[in-house]
Amino acid sequence: MAPYTLKTSLDDILARNAIHTVLQPIVDLRSESALGFEALSRGPSGHILQRPDLMFQAAQQFDRVLELDRACLRTALAHYLKQDNKALLFLNFSPITLLSLADRADELISEFLQDKIRPHQIVLEVSERFPIIDLAEFVRQLNRLKALGFGIAIDDLGTGYSGLKLWSEVQPDYVKIDRHFIHQVDQDTVKQSFISSVVHLCKQLNCEIIAEGIETLGEMNLVRSLGIHYGQGYLLAKPHATADFSMPNFEEDSLTKGTTDELTQEQKTPYYKKTVDDLHEYIEPMSPTTSLREACDVFRERSDLLSIPIVENGFPIGLIHRWRVLEIFSAQYGRILYERETTMDFMQQDPLIFDCSQEIEAASKAITAAEDNYLRQHFIVTDKGRYIGLVNTKNLLKSITDIQMKKARYANPLTLLPGNVPIDEHIQRLLDQKQRFSLAYVDLNFFKPFNDQFGYRRGDAVLRWLGKLLEEQTSHSTFVGHVGGDDFVLIFESECMQQDCQNIIAKFSEGIKKFYSAEDLSENYVNGTDRQGNPCRFNLLGLAIGGVPSYMITTDDGADIAVLAAKAKKLAKTSNQSQFVQLNSSTPLTLVN
Repeated sequence: MAPYTLKTSLDDILARNAIHTVLQPIVDLRSESALGFEALSRGPSGHILQRPDLMFQAAQQFDRVLELDRACLRTALAHYLKQDNKALLFLNFSPITLLSLADRADELISEFLQDKIRPHQIVLEVSERFPIIDLAEFVRQLNRLKALGFGIAIDDLGTGYSGLKLWSEVQPDYVKIDRHFIHQVDQDTVKQSFISSVVHLCKQLNCEIIAEGIETLGEMNLVRSLGIHYGQGYLLAKPHATADFSMPNFEEDSLTKGTTDELTQEQKTPYYKKTVDDLHEYIEPMSPTTSLREACDVFRERSDLLSIPIVENGFPIGLIHRWRVLEIFSAQYGRILYERETTMDFMQQDPLIFDCSQEIEAASKAITAAEDNYLRQHFIVTDKGRYIGLVNTKNLLKSITDIQMKKARYANPLTLLPGNVPIDEHIQRLLDQKQRFSLAYVDLNFFKPFNDQFGYRRGDAVLRWLGKLLEEQTSHSTFVGHVGGDDFVLIFESECMQQDCQNIIAKFSEGIKKFYSAEDLSENYVNGTDRQGNPCRFNLLGLAIGGVPSYMITTDDGADIAVLAAKAKKLAKTSNQSQFVQLNSSTPLTLVN
């Protein structure tokens, strides 16, 4: 396109103020409500500069970015004032425009906000895509805007010039991860590791993460499992003229139906709790007195059949295999000699037999541990000892592979413990079954100063060690999950929460010593600096555990149990020492030191 045409087109838009605003929700993935709306500017419909990227490229080419930014700001604020919504408004600016606004902050508030929108309702987004000439001055002006009450967000993290340095010096309220890192993140372990590192840093810097460009249910579930609470993208909502939002019903969304059906089934039986009952197929059994000729006829009629169970009075006693019968009958005079013999004389008398409640992974370990010179093609499934079906070993191995893939997909990359998706599924399954349980929220005390003093590598080592400790000190039936950062969850199905949590604290208090020097342990503190750079002392790492029984749930979906557990954990963190706090319905709370 000729420069003259671009220039006159841009002149036309600015002269007529022909910019319109659309709003895209930024969604709280926990409450499924809108945290705020990002204002996105568009050129006139059908105009050659309708697309925002072309419009801003033209503005940059003709040195009119500041003028265009200010026009977009006026339009966005005027449009948002028409909305009946109190959510946050996210506004995009180039660094040069933000510097201009900061220089005349009083004008920004009086001219643009006009006492109708307060600064605390506005989040100013600064993109990493633009170079910042004088970073120190830019940081100073951003901090000035923060002091006036504006929120600050770093946009497009991971794509450009000075994001990490700007991040550390400004300490923004929000960090938006660029869509490049979100695209197919559920299939990319490298992206998962990058995002996990960002989550870890955000927790230390006390800012929230927004995942941009979420387009599939798999992407959304993965970012949730990594501890990200906010998301934005076409899966959740496309840009729209009005500031309204309701969470889509993914079961009815044709774009994601396949994935949703899979998750819905898993909610009934989570992938980590699959049993052999989910795999068995009923094969008509034979009695031990059935002749080999009848067995051979069945195998010849059904080419897919590899084994037939031999059952007596409802109880399995063996398996007769295709290869064995055909081997006998293919020998010279085999049919004549053996067709009247019974299956009992030629069956496998030591088949693997599992109760229908046996978990798939345990069955797999038993099969691979069997001292055979051949791979068993089938095993028998029973219910209270009575035959109900067979499982093809090949199908079991395929299911194990699927489980391992899903574990990797939803696991925390650092500890490999289940993340938010399986945590939510496990709680929902217990609620659906009306089973009583207890939930404990585990958090480290003074973890940030520990990381600041000793570095993230030792911090990560502590988190991995704590994850293993939680698994070792709880029973097999207890679910151990890693929400993200230094937050863990324990779900007890037995009445052992208090005792187990006390044991965990005792083991933690002893084991954590290996991460400190003798001098640190002797002084019982470490030297460090606070967020203002002032020298100070910090206590050694402690463990805060808040627990709540499921009978305190008041909502149908059980969403309040996480809130109650978080409150209990907050109470536990009031002490400088490791502490377990359990909420109780009969008393305000019970403290256990």
